[in-house]
Amino acid sequence: MISNNLDSLQLDKFPVIIFGSGPAGISTALELEKKNINSIIIEAGNENYSEISQDFYKGKIIGDQIMPLSESRLRQFGGTSGLWGGTCKPLEDYTFDLWPINNNDLKPYLERACEILDIKNQFRKTFINKSFSQIEFQTSRVNFAEKYKNHLRGSDKIALVLNTQLSYLVGENNNINYAICHSDAQEKKIKGKYFILSCGGIENSRLLLWTKNKTPGLLNEKLPIGKYWMNHPHVLGGRGILSRKKFENKMRENFLGFTDLTFIATTKKFVNEQKILSAYMYMLTQDVFRNEKVIDKEVVKDIMCVAPKYGEKLIQTFHKESFRCVNINLLLEQEPSEDNKIVLNQNKKDKYGIPKVKLFYKRSPKPLKTAKVFLEEFANFCIENDLGRIAIEENIFNLEYLKLVGDGGHHMGGTRMGNDKKNSVVNSELRVHDVNNLYVNGSSNFVTGGYTNPTFAIVQLAIRLANTISNSIKKT
Repeated sequence: MISNNLDSLQLDKFPVIIFGSGPAGISTALELEKKNINSIIIEAGNENYSEISQDFYKGKIIGDQIMPLSESRLRQFGGTSGLWGGTCKPLEDYTFDLWPINNNDLKPYLERACEILDIKNQFRKTFINKSFSQIEFQTSRVNFAEKYKNHLRGSDKIALVLNTQLSYLVGENNNINYAICHSDAQEKKIKGKYFILSCGGIENSRLLLWTKNKTPGLLNEKLPIGKYWMNHPHVLGGRGILSRKKFENKMRENFLGFTDLTFIATTKKFVNEQKILSAYMYMLTQDVFRNEKVIDKEVVKDIMCVAPKYGEKLIQTFHKESFRCVNINLLLEQEPSEDNKIVLNQNKKDKYGIPKVKLFYKRSPKPLKTAKVFLEEFANFCIENDLGRIAIEENIFNLEYLKLVGDGGHHMGGTRMGNDKKNSVVNSELRVHDVNNLYVNGSSNFVTGGYTNPTFAIVQLAIRLANTISNSIKKT
């Protein structure tokens, strides 16, 4: 059922309380439902977008500027799935090198995650050389509110309560007893056996920090809540002209296809040898957006600056040999840093008295180096095999700065997973250290970001968490 009022619910029928109705929260509730376990999803926002609701998400960014925090996430039913691009792929095996789990721990949930996201379970990868692999993404069109609204309305196992803001958690003796929420301008207590924060890569940290403030002694003082925050810098890397025919001949049966979006990623060997971060590039055929003839001239002009003779050849043979103009964009890993962190802004509070956030964020030089090394290696690969020519953006070639296409949409870290309480907030089962019944769900648990868009792994982890809680309930 879907309600705007907590008073209409018999709360003792719901052992699991989930805060947040985005992909993490809904995926967990759906999986618990399959196991015949009741849960309540508490959503701070309304069914639809509103400027008033978004104001709660405003925060101050100190350091490198990224997309405003109130624009990169949604406070409404369905969460940020209301604005995501839908690009889906499991994390690479080597992304887990510093995690307390590995990809084998998530593979059992691969098929179910694809069902939830309405995508094919097909993520092919082919070897180009020691440095690169061609990779395959699937694109989900799922808006979680739209897809699951009718299901939730008819469910007798899942209750969704809108317009109810979690403030903080209260407990003792290593257990959460109840949550303090605001609903219908009233303060409410919500009791439960299991509490799950699924509020996103900013709010999970914010709510834990406020709980730590309001309920001293409940959370371990040493937990690095809010620290090691990350995102994916998304940059324009360069432009080029590639021969589709020669590229396909070079790759032969290993080639996944040369389409308007062709994805190429770093290999673990390349990352380790070059001491860089992981990344993927996508080659976007220019005529997708603008008149091809105009773009052809611009790109050829760029190529002639770095390779005049080759540029002359391109002018003569461009259409005969099926050359394609491409923009080259990169999605770059950002390594975790304790200094990149979310803190409470005691001078700015929302109408319920919860401090808004300050995000301290500074990109290290490593993503810039990664972009240059990646593009130079790919440009040399094209030259060596006579596939075309790449003009790298000057700002990257000179190691000056990154020209952002987007930055700030993939919020990761802040409640990172681990075995050591000094550098992690949750354990391998996503349970907050030293608290028996509090879990955190979502990309805030990521230890490293890899190059892959995070939502697919978020859903896998959410399904795994539902299994963990189900097993715990069966034991009691």
